Amino acid sequence: MKKNTLYLAVALGLSGLTNVVSANEMVNPDAGVVVGYWHNWCDGSGYKGGNAPCVTLEEVDPMYNVVNVSFMKVFNTNEGRIPTFKLDPTIGLSEQQFIDQIETLNQQGRSVLIALGGADAHVELKAGDEHAFAQEIIRVTDKYGFDGLDIDLEQAAVTASDNQTVIPAALRIVKDHYQQQGKNFLITMAPEFPYLTEGGKYVPYITALEGYYDWINPQFYNQGGDGIWVEGEGWIAQNNDALKQEFIYYISDSLVNGARGFHKIPHDKLVFGIPTNIDAAATGFVKDPQKLYGAFNQLKAQGQPLRGVMTWSVNWDMGTNASGQSYGEQFIKDYGPFIHGQTPPPPSEGEPVFSGLNDVRVRHGNAFDPYAGVKASDKEDGDVTSSIVVDGSVDTNTIGKYILVYSVKDSDNNETKQSRNVEVYSLAPEFEGVMDVTIKLGSAFDPMTGVKAIDAEDGDLTSQVRVDGRVDVNAVGQYTLTYQVTDSANQTSTKVRKVTVSDGSSCANAWDKGTVYNGGDQVSHQGATWRAEWWTRGEEPGTTGEWGVWRKVNDEGCGTPSPDFDFSVSGINNEYTLNNSSVELVVTLTSSDASSVAVTVENRVNAVVFDKVVQVNGDSPLRIALNNIEAGLFTFEAVATPDDGEAETVTRQFSVVESAVTPPPGNYPQYEAGKNYAEGDIVTGVDGQIYQCKPWPYTGWCSNPSYAPGETVYWSDAWDKL
Repeated sequence: MKKNTLYLAVALGLSGLTNVVSANEMVNPDAGVVVGYWHNWCDGSGYKGGNAPCVTLEEVDPMYNVVNVSFMKVFNTNEGRIPTFKLDPTIGLSEQQFIDQIETLNQQGRSVLIALGGADAHVELKAGDEHAFAQEIIRVTDKYGFDGLDIDLEQAAVTASDNQTVIPAALRIVKDHYQQQGKNFLITMAPEFPYLTEGGKYVPYITALEGYYDWINPQFYNQGGDGIWVEGEGWIAQNNDALKQEFIYYISDSLVNGARGFHKIPHDKLVFGIPTNIDAAATGFVKDPQKLYGAFNQLKAQGQPLRGVMTWSVNWDMGTNASGQSYGEQFIKDYGPFIHGQTPPPPSEGEPVFSGLNDVRVRHGNAFDPYAGVKASDKEDGDVTSSIVVDGSVDTNTIGKYILVYSVKDSDNNETKQSRNVEVYSLAPEFEGVMDVTIKLGSAFDPMTGVKAIDAEDGDLTSQVRVDGRVDVNAVGQYTLTYQVTDSANQTSTKVRKVTVSDGSSCANAWDKGTVYNGGDQVSHQGATWRAEWWTRGEEPGTTGEWGVWRKVNDEGCGTPSPDFDFSVSGINNEYTLNNSSVELVVTLTSSDASSVAVTVENRVNAVVFDKVVQVNGDSPLRIALNNIEAGLFTFEAVATPDDGEAETVTRQFSVVESAVTPPPGNYPQYEAGKNYAEGDIVTGVDGQIYQCKPWPYTGWCSNPSYAPGETVYWSDAWDKL
């Protein structure tokens, strides 16, 4: 079924196609977005046995105003590690037809992005690849007419090699390239939401692209029991259908406000990602669209409306279930009109129905009208808003939670009652410029220089900041200052600052190779003070050039090159088998000098399951007991800090499986990279062990040498050891 531009105008409620653009411009949506991923392959099998057909771009419903072409990736590791895009010929489009269809969507005011990665892509870029990758993105963009790139890295690819620094650096180059032409190259991301906690695996991408990215569309699916803890509500899991509205609201509220342990993403840059139907993802499908409408309206009522929705995928929206019945593009019918027009479906017959009656948060001291935005309608009587009665009151001068009860009757005396929670809140003041700093012995120091305190409700509170502690600029040492400020809602914010007075003989804030630095952090290195402009780790100040991450602040600092220091780890296997929910690792830490080694092990959602500091000089065995764990991918990290020198970090990944399987008798061929393996094929790995190719959707990885059984750290994504 082909959609034309007239249908686009009707679907989006436009009076005319006045916003169409020429093909050589980059299309950027102004308001709400409905993002749909498009498959660059045919006939994908679903989680419930359905089928996702291949479709052309012109068949995609016009209410999808952003289409992400999936995927840009490494198709053959023998061709190098720079990802690229290749159009799958089985779709039935020539490259020119594909280019023409992107141009058509652009002329309709719709954006087409190239998505990088995907679940089965092994992307592993290394430091120095920044310009080569940027050049390939520009080449692909200019060839096909893409409007931007979506980072859709998953599994091991998120942290593989130097991806966290190389990919953002390359995208900054690309964005700057097109800005010089007066175009905005869209940059978006699709992280799995557990990676968005503070310190999560996707945060380096977001912080490094601060000011460059256009929106984030997290995946709120396939995470099963992962969720969020809400004070007073308890644990709300992503796959709890009964609490679906609560999950959508609270996880979004946490992200847009940087609360409950999550990294902050502005509300106008947050797009909520959900699967199209039960075949598209294992969990996360929203069975009742009203749950999403309600949560979105709650956020809108508190002045933080989200940018839109994302879905995997347009192909599944046009797909069929296990019985061959069409899904009928129900996703875009449910959410397209809502996002573009913010109008939920009309009420059903029977009792009156409320709309706009959602839980709401009101800022302390602001006016609140309990009737504002609330409507009631009845199938027979029509609009009955004027008959609404509200029981209860809200004092916006007192922080707390209030309950209002709304009731309305129709002409048949059918009554509907619905309660509403109203929270009066106040954002705590935030400090700016309170950073640890090293100053030269005898130099002047004003603790308030560059410091500000800003409150969302009260404005600038800098004059009310209280500083406890003192710094003696004439005595070498480290001093602690405590900054405090209280707003009109009696909320106090506190921040601690370390001030080091140095004569150059010691260096409390010396640059460390293994430490993560964020924009604004300052370090001493090679006798100078340097400031990081964005997220960085491992890049040495003074070596990144004029446009690199480090900027010299002044020539006052400390630090000299450290002597050579070697640190290594051995004994980590690719796979371990659970024994009563536990496994034991026996590793050897080897250090060329006396050093303190911090060893941690994290599971796939970054939860620490082992944490220990040991002293090492030479070879030192270490037993690591992991208890009460589940099968999955784990990350081992050891940070060795010598008594005199720079720290060294070693990271390894390994898999934990449920139980070992006795291989069937027989002789099995050696694994061959590039061979087309099918589900169930059995081979002998380079380690002499027997492996079996996993079922769909992992089967396609078996031929990729990046998943060679028993050889790479990623083999367990594609193979089962027998």
